[in-house]
Amino acid sequence: MPRKAFYKYAHLYLTLGLVIVLLGFSTTYFSRLGDFSLPYHVHGISATLWMILLIVQPYLFQKGKLKTHRYLGWISLLLVPLIVICGVIMMRLMIQGQANYPPKLVYQLAFIDACTLLSFALLYVLALYFRKKLMLHSRFMVATIFGPLLPALARMFLFTFGIASNFNQALTYSYLAIELVLLFIIWKERNKKEIKLTYVPFLVFIIVQHGLMYYVDDWVWWKALMDNFANYSS
Repeated sequence: MPRKAFYKYAHLYLTLGLVIVLLGFSTTYFSRLGDFSLPYHVHGISATLWMILLIVQPYLFQKGKLKTHRYLGWISLLLVPLIVICGVIMMRLMIQGQANYPPKLVYQLAFIDACTLLSFALLYVLALYFRKKLMLHSRFMVATIFGPLLPALARMFLFTFGIASNFNQALTYSYLAIELVLLFIIWKERNKKEIKLTYVPFLVFIIVQHGLMYYVDDWVWWKALMDNFANYSS
């Protein structure tokens, strides 16, 4: 397959994802940088760098700059652990500071964050494992963008545009948006066998996560686990 015939405009679509993230966090983070401590900034910078990397890599591939593409790919071995570690720290800080959140919302958000970090790490490991199989590698990498998109969309629906009246509704809209995008991608690539190993199972994972999200508040074991994880006592 000619290089330019595969995911030719991937960098443009991924740029749109970065714009959504910047817009979603514009009111809750970027306009209040002075209100946050170092861990929040490291988390924000590392996640942003990952999204920029997702944009640059397919562009370099299309331009035939494979050496630079591989070099940046190996650099990701340092960036991804930083993202995961920062994500875990953010979960701890959120649970410890739950007095600043609506009642019991942090346990729902912690569940979403845990699922997001788990899927992000797994997708990256699979992309790395299949790095010599372009069709699988690229799709696993593209799927990682939906992790930061979920919280960004929720904040955009709730704070930026005011479409949602509460965080639970904003999360519902965010999941639905991501599910629709994944369905569109699957429909568009319905003749590609690789989607059965990439986008299809990922969509199932998102749908299951979406459904379970509404019941987290009833999970006593989850709350106890998260309280122990964050060393929090009410």
